[in-house]
Amino acid sequence: MRPAAPVRTDASTPSAMARLQQVPGLRRAWPDGDRGLVFESLDAAGRLRAGRIDSFGRLELLPHAEDPALPDLSPSLLPPSGDGRLVVHRAGRRAVVLGTDRVRKLVRAGRAARLSDPHLARPFLRAGLRTAEVLDRSPSRVDLELLPGASLHDLGDAGLPGWERLAELWPGAVRPETLPEHTGADEAAVLRRWHRRAQALGALAPVGAAPEALAAAVGAVCARLAEPGEAPAASHRDLHDGQLLWDGSTLSLLDLDTAALAEPALDLGNLAAHVDLMRAQGRLGAAAHARVSALLHGLGRGLAGAPRLSVYYLASRLRLSCVHAFRPGAQAWLPAWTDTTLRLAGRPLDAWEARGDTERDGPGTIDT
Repeated sequence: MRPAAPVRTDASTPSAMARLQQVPGLRRAWPDGDRGLVFESLDAAGRLRAGRIDSFGRLELLPHAEDPALPDLSPSLLPPSGDGRLVVHRAGRRAVVLGTDRVRKLVRAGRAARLSDPHLARPFLRAGLRTAEVLDRSPSRVDLELLPGASLHDLGDAGLPGWERLAELWPGAVRPETLPEHTGADEAAVLRRWHRRAQALGALAPVGAAPEALAAAVGAVCARLAEPGEAPAASHRDLHDGQLLWDGSTLSLLDLDTAALAEPALDLGNLAAHVDLMRAQGRLGAAAHARVSALLHGLGRGLAGAPRLSVYYLASRLRLSCVHAFRPGAQAWLPAWTDTTLRLAGRPLDAWEARGDTERDGPGTIDT
């Protein structure tokens, strides 16, 4: 395996972020390994477009629904030839086309097998969650059934019954399973990578925190993540409100390709951080936030210890600061979010309990 290219840290690097801010219709962006950025935008016709910006600020915008790295992505999947709608396109990595009866996931050649591995769904089906059946596949494409309902992300306060169902079902998924292992040290590597790339690309200005304070918090949390943890069990590993669909009776779980054997605190900490994010972005009211937080605390008492819940929760909050530093509109809430995160990081063993002391992270203000 070739070593990763070093991250550029010279004066040319922040030009990628400067160029990103000039992209019309920008929706979201991610680091492109150590090479620059990839992004999604809407063009003048309202179509989703993918592109990339290298570390010198040079931009490449791909044609709509085309990508040389994704052989099964084609305009023929969309009207008038097809019935699909392009809803995700991360240049060179993946695309998602939503059809009338299926979801097509398009990836690089040879990468589709894990997206359709039925073994990964077993612990979640056993617990009573619904997962998508595979309808068709190729080495670079998986067609999944279109599951009913809307995401808890989109439902906001109306999704509270879905959160209650999750609290009922989730303990049934947290059992030993034969899955790839993801340790606390692995999670620390994920956080370090996000922070390193955001810092190298000059993306951290919207975070609002002193760079030294943020780096110190990341280092301290990573050190605690790498300490001996609790017994691992089946884990989604990317569990958040956007991965859960609720139709009023059935709760469905998406994107199982990240499933792993990990500490139960990983999923609960990530969920709690995303619930706080919903509140910070104004997608969840104060009463609903308090109720969902209480449900997660109840789950935590039965599945993990407070020190490990605290460290995974802090890791997720810190990672989200880095993720959203690349997203337009985050300046309205991200500085206050990060300020709260750094205060909680000062209580690394009981941050899980401290998050419930007050109703923080409300839209526009954080009261600690």
